[in-house]
Amino acid sequence: MNARWRTLAVALTWLLSVFLVIGGLAWQRTYERAATQERVALAHGLALHAAELRDADPGTARKLGTAAVGIHSDEQTRAGLIDTMIDIYGETLPPETPYEVTVSGDGRIALTSDGHETNVLDLAPWTDQEATEEPGRIPTLKGHKGRSVNTTALSFDGRTALTGDDGGITTVWDLADPAEPARLATMTAGRITEYTNGVKKVALSRDGRTAVIVDHDGVMTVWELADRSRPKRLSTTRSNPVPIRDFALSADARTAVVVDDRRKVAVWDLAAEQPVKVAGLDLDMEFSQSATRTAMSADGHVVLVQRAGRIEIWNLADRAHPVRHTTLDVSFDKLYGTYDMSLTPDGKRVLLAGPGDSGVLWDLSTPSRPVRSAALNGHTREIGSVALGAEGRVALMAGSSGVSFWDLTDLDEIVADPKGASCRRYDAEISEAEWARYAGDADWSAYKSEDADSVSVCRTDWWS
Repeated sequence: MNARWRTLAVALTWLLSVFLVIGGLAWQRTYERAATQERVALAHGLALHAAELRDADPGTARKLGTAAVGIHSDEQTRAGLIDTMIDIYGETLPPETPYEVTVSGDGRIALTSDGHETNVLDLAPWTDQEATEEPGRIPTLKGHKGRSVNTTALSFDGRTALTGDDGGITTVWDLADPAEPARLATMTAGRITEYTNGVKKVALSRDGRTAVIVDHDGVMTVWELADRSRPKRLSTTRSNPVPIRDFALSADARTAVVVDDRRKVAVWDLAAEQPVKVAGLDLDMEFSQSATRTAMSADGHVVLVQRAGRIEIWNLADRAHPVRHTTLDVSFDKLYGTYDMSLTPDGKRVLLAGPGDSGVLWDLSTPSRPVRSAALNGHTREIGSVALGAEGRVALMAGSSGVSFWDLTDLDEIVADPKGASCRRYDAEISEAEWARYAGDADWSAYKSEDADSVSVCRTDWWS
């Protein structure tokens, strides 16, 4: 009997040990889960405070955003810190109320237009870190005799500009000296009627030797600008039986995409003596009801087409057989009705703007898997026009609140490692008073060194 009881006691002891271990592990998992949830809630709370302070107190916003990523790095906290850090690189430029902005491919020159005046901006004081001169006089492109300027274009080097007005006239400008623009010639678009409003879009090839003018009626005129003072008309084509909404041109001026007023999108070959329509994008009914904007990469292989809350990304490597890469949902960025978009020449980055108060950058390096990079804040009202230059290192946005300029040179570094990029620039600390204000009931002692009287936002072992 004693042996039997001893065996039973051992078995019970073993079972009790197993239960204790299982219970301990369960408790540990519950504790760790609760601790993780607390960290996530704290990080998201700090990120929210950072977003709220971004305009009023950028230093504190950056400090709280860095702390949020350090406590718990996820899509929400990283995106918040990226937006806060990028915000530091934005500033307001004159003039105050343009509705359109265009930038040269090299990021050196910009045009801003409010419909009545078109101004030339030399961006060197903002793009050249070694520049010491202050922004000088802003010259105005005069010569449209009271007509409204509808659209503008710049060559890649910023030496040639086009301005198209509501009287059907496009003017060629020499901007070799941005402070002293020279009016070289004029070109006439298609037929102007009481139902149209002159020039709708103008575009230049990368070398500035070819211009394409499209009027509201859909008449597309191709011009040779080898001698800019003597433009030579190469062809005139009725691209659409109805007015157009938007137009995009490849860098070599061989491929064009036209969006018409019936929301149909056509691909044109402009290389022939007479332009030829080679394909139409196969849009479903919902999409075709709302396509309004388009953009194209320099090689003409990547084309974006906008609809309400959606951006279609297309591959035109074979122009006769367009292939849809994917559909980009931007409705959550307040871009349900995208007003404008700008694509870098390599087709790897796009800036979108619409009814919201910010522009949004997307990485299209892998067209089938677009990734949101950052938001460019700074406008209190809707943004009507955006432009990217210098391979995406320069961005401009125009709206009813003015023109914003952004230096995006460090964007890739910041997106890849926002906390590291922040900490390489400075190591800030959160005081006990700030912790109490922004961190709620979170335990102060768990996030600071034992003898410290503040929390270093660049510590990496808070959760260990």
